[in-house]
Amino acid sequence: MTKTEVSPAASEPIWKDPLFWFVIAAGLGYGGVRNFLPTTFPILRHELGATLEQMGQTEFLFYLSSVLIGVLGGPVLALLGLKRTAMAAIGLAGVSLLLIGLAKKIDVILLCAAMLGLAIVSMVVVISSMISAHFHARRQSVFLLTGLADASGTTLGPAVLGLWIGHAARWHLTWRSGYFVAAAALGVLVVWALFVPSESIGDGHPERTARGKNIAHTKEVLRDSAFRTAVLLCFCHGLAQAGMVAFVGQLYIRKVHVDLTHAAYLLSAEGVGIVGGRLIFSWITSRWTISELKVISMCAAAETVAFTATILSPNYLIGITMFLLGGVFISAVGPSLSSYLGRRLPDRLGTAFSLFAGLGNIGAALGPYIIGVLGTDFGIERGILCAPLFSALLSATGLFRYLREKRLYETA
Repeated sequence: MTKTEVSPAASEPIWKDPLFWFVIAAGLGYGGVRNFLPTTFPILRHELGATLEQMGQTEFLFYLSSVLIGVLGGPVLALLGLKRTAMAAIGLAGVSLLLIGLAKKIDVILLCAAMLGLAIVSMVVVISSMISAHFHARRQSVFLLTGLADASGTTLGPAVLGLWIGHAARWHLTWRSGYFVAAAALGVLVVWALFVPSESIGDGHPERTARGKNIAHTKEVLRDSAFRTAVLLCFCHGLAQAGMVAFVGQLYIRKVHVDLTHAAYLLSAEGVGIVGGRLIFSWITSRWTISELKVISMCAAAETVAFTATILSPNYLIGITMFLLGGVFISAVGPSLSSYLGRRLPDRLGTAFSLFAGLGNIGAALGPYIIGVLGTDFGIERGILCAPLFSALLSATGLFRYLREKRLYETA
């Protein structure tokens, strides 16, 4: 944005800005469909004969594909601009959901999972860039509200799809129709994006030197110790969170014989915890200055206890309560990582967040895959115990990095 361009007036309410409602709707959209596949795992197992290992591969590809955004994010944004990139990402997500609804073989699901993962992480990056480019001084509030919309979508998506699966037969429909409706909803977002003014979100003409600048910025970011710390912590976080989300429903179907709808409610309960947790931790951090690494370490330790209690719970009610509490503590990890990265790399935010979104999701790719493989060989009850082990690793890593940085600061 040039110096002559004026940001929205601080006195004007945020809700009067049309772009505000678009980013909120986009957050609700990608949050709502993020956990569609884990919700559908029992159906894929029954109708398509998917094994636990194949289910793990689905989530592996879902997250691994996002590594591409770390390589392509900067050049694509420079070439297409934010508006067209947003339309392309939302459109790709809609097509992926449509193809999953039409799929007759698990191989097609695996391909579409990779497409959907790439689309969602692209949406996250481009919406974050829109907020940064347009809202300026008010971006912290808009980031928080978009995060709440994302968490709300994560809460509602599995619950609505679970209800749909459980009652679709009454309307002579199948589980596939839920994917078609979600694809249509994303189609509405694509049309909405057409009416977003390009100038208001900082879109300009691509520079001839954008490619060279992106390569230089990438090298600088990759050499930065704070960036490597953030990626390492995100890797551990993804191992625990994605692995638990992918298979907790399968665990309870096998352990306490719940139906598909109640298995989906487990994911929604975690989403409720994330919404509540973000409200709580936003209030806490607005009043007290607490190191991001300290927050990550403490919350990961509490998350470890909650995940373990969820797995070992003797009944559904205690289990869903513990998973909700796990969501409360999980909620602080992602924002703390973003805050840590933004504080340490203020001059390279675009490149840093693109690389972080790509490389950080490798852990989220491996978590479900590892649990799926172990669950196939040793049973899901044993395989899923890796999730709290991964969150304990996150806590220990965060504490180690916090103490190391504190010592370096004191000796400087």
